Amino acid sequence: MLGETPPESYFSTPSNLAFHDLTAGNQVPPATKTILGLSTKFIPTPKYTSSRDIAWSAFERFERDVCLKYHFAGEDNDWVKTKLYVKSTWRPPLPGVDVDSRLAKFEQSLLKLFRRRKGKSNLTPFQEKLLSTLQANDTIVYALSDKGLGPVAIELDRYIKDGLKHLLDANTYTLLSEEQALEEAKQLRTDIYEWTVEFRSVLSDKTVEYLRMKLKETSDDPFGYFYLLYKLHKEPISTRPVCSDCGSLPHALGQFVDEMLQPIVKAQHTYFKNSFELKQELDTITVPPNASVITFDAISMYTKIDTEDCIQRLSDFLFSPECRKEFPHYNPHALVAALEIVMRNNRMRFGDIIAKQLVGIAMGMSPAPTIANLYVAIHEANELLRFLDSFILKLWRFVDDGLAIWLHDEDPETDAQNWAAFKAAVNAGGLGWTFSHRSKKVVFMDLTIEIVDGKFETSLYEKPLALHLYIPPHSSHPPGVTTGLVMGNVLRIYSLCSRRSDIDDELCKFFSHMLDRGYQSDDLIPLFDKAIANATAYLNRSPAQREYLKTRKAEESKHRVFLHLPFHPNDPSSKQLQKVWRETMASPPGQIPLDRIKTRFGDLMPVSRMTVSYRRSLNLGNLLSYRKICSRSGPKVSSFI
Repeated sequence: MLGETPPESYFSTPSNLAFHDLTAGNQVPPATKTILGLSTKFIPTPKYTSSRDIAWSAFERFERDVCLKYHFAGEDNDWVKTKLYVKSTWRPPLPGVDVDSRLAKFEQSLLKLFRRRKGKSNLTPFQEKLLSTLQANDTIVYALSDKGLGPVAIELDRYIKDGLKHLLDANTYTLLSEEQALEEAKQLRTDIYEWTVEFRSVLSDKTVEYLRMKLKETSDDPFGYFYLLYKLHKEPISTRPVCSDCGSLPHALGQFVDEMLQPIVKAQHTYFKNSFELKQELDTITVPPNASVITFDAISMYTKIDTEDCIQRLSDFLFSPECRKEFPHYNPHALVAALEIVMRNNRMRFGDIIAKQLVGIAMGMSPAPTIANLYVAIHEANELLRFLDSFILKLWRFVDDGLAIWLHDEDPETDAQNWAAFKAAVNAGGLGWTFSHRSKKVVFMDLTIEIVDGKFETSLYEKPLALHLYIPPHSSHPPGVTTGLVMGNVLRIYSLCSRRSDIDDELCKFFSHMLDRGYQSDDLIPLFDKAIANATAYLNRSPAQREYLKTRKAEESKHRVFLHLPFHPNDPSSKQLQKVWRETMASPPGQIPLDRIKTRFGDLMPVSRMTVSYRRSLNLGNLLSYRKICSRSGPKVSSFI
C-alpha cells in the first residue's frame, strides 16, 4: 500500500478528516471520512494530462484576444459592466506581420510542450475504489450543510422525506404533473419573449439578444432543481430549501432584475457590504454609557415573503418620483413587469416530481437576496428609521440579519415600551423576527461585537460545529490557491479583530488548522510571514492610497492577455508557459518588446503581460452531486407522497 501511495498524498495526509454522518446507525463506512474529510472542494487529479488539441483550442482563443487588442488599440473602452450579453465570435483581421509572426512562433513552442499521457493520481488506490463505491451507492446522499459546516451523509429516503416536508406545504408550494409543468413553461417562454418585444425600446440590443438566446438554451430542461442544506447548528437539525435555478427558464430575466435592483439596494440606509465594511463603521462610533447592542433575525425570510405584497411594495417604490430621480438607470414599467414574471414562475424538479412555489422567493434564485433586501429596506425607511432620533443610535442589516445600537431610557417603564414598539415595528413589515437580549456583547455575522469603554471591540466568531476543512495541499487545484487562502484569511484576522491578543490567538489557530489539513510548517511559515506583512501594509494605507492602487491595478489589467487552460499538475508549469511567452512574444532576443510595436493605425500595442488562467477539474462536490436525484435508482420521490 505504501508503494502505491503517491508521495504528495503520503506527506500531505490531513489528520483532520471529518464529516457529519446523519444516517441511522452510522451506515456509512468509517473509511468514508478519508474521502469526504478532504472536503467537497478537493479535486482528484484527472486521469490524463492536457492533449495537444486542448492546447490548440487555448491558443485559438489567445490568438483572437491578441488580435482584438491589436485591432482596437488606442480606442476608449466604454463597456458597461454587465453579465447580460452574448459572447461575440467575431474574429478581427490579422495583425501586422511583426505581431503575426510572433503568434506563429508562440503557437509552435506552446504545442511542443503538450502531449496527452496518463497522470499521477493524488488519491491512493483504496481511496479511488472507495470514491467509486460512494458514487455507485444510490441509497446514500452526500449533502452540504448550511453555514459551510461541512459535508453530510444522509439516507436517500430520509433526504426525500425532509424535502417533502417543505414541498407538501400547500400554502407555499403546489405539485404539478409533467404535462401541466411543460405547458406552463411553454406559456412562460412566450411571456418572456413578449416582454422583450414590449420593452424593446428601453432595452439594449445586448440584453435582448442575451435573453432570447437563453430562451433557446433552456428549451429542453426549463426547470430549476430543488435541494436541501442541513442546518446542523439548529437543535433539532432542520433543513433549508434551495432552488438551483442557474439553468432554468426565468434565470436570465432574474439576472436582469438583479442587475437593475443592485444599485438601489446598495444605496439603502441599513445596507453594508460585508463584515469588513461593518467593522470600519463600528470603529468610528463612540458609544454612550446607556447603549446596548441587539441583533434580530428573520424567520424563514425567503418563503415567508408574501409574493403579491412584495411585488406591490417594490412597484410603489420603483414608480415613486424620488426613486426614479435618484436612480435613472432603470425603466419602472419594464423592471416591475420582469419582477412579476420572475416571482410568479419558480418551478423546480425534485426527483420525479415538479413543484411550483406559490409564495415567497426561492433561495438560490438569482435575484432572491436583492429582492428580499429591498423588500425589508422599504419598510425600514418608512417605519424604523424614525427611531434613530430617539432610542436607536444606528441600524444595520445584512439580508435577514439585523444589528442595532440601543439607547436605554432612564425610566425602565419607558425603556420597556420603546423595546416593545421597536419589535412591533420590525414585525409589522410582513415577516416574523427573533430578537436577542439587549446586552453589551452579541454575535453577529462572523463577529463577536462587544462594547468596551465606550468603543466597539470585535473578534472572530466560529460555530462550534465548524470542521475547518481547508483544501488539502495535494488537491489538484491551480497554483496560488494555498497562497490566496493564507493571504486572505490572515488579512481577515487582522481586519476583523480589535485586540492584538485575539489576532495572535486566531493566527495560531489558523496555523494549527492548516497543519491538521496536511500542510508542512516549513512551507507555511514563509507564507504566513508574507501574509502578515501584506495585511499590516494594507491596513496602514489610507483610503485614498487603497483607491489609487485599485485604480492602477485595473489600468494594468487592460494591458494583459490570458491563456485559458485546464489545470493538471503534470502539465507544463505556468513558469514554463511564461518563459515561452517571453521568448516568442513579449521580448524575443534582438527584437523590440511587444508593447513598443506600433499597429497599422499608429497606436502602441496595448499588451505587456500574459496571465495563465486555469480552470479547475471536477471536485468531490461535483462527483458526488445530489441535486439531480432523479437519476438515482431506488424509490422515487412520488412514492413517498
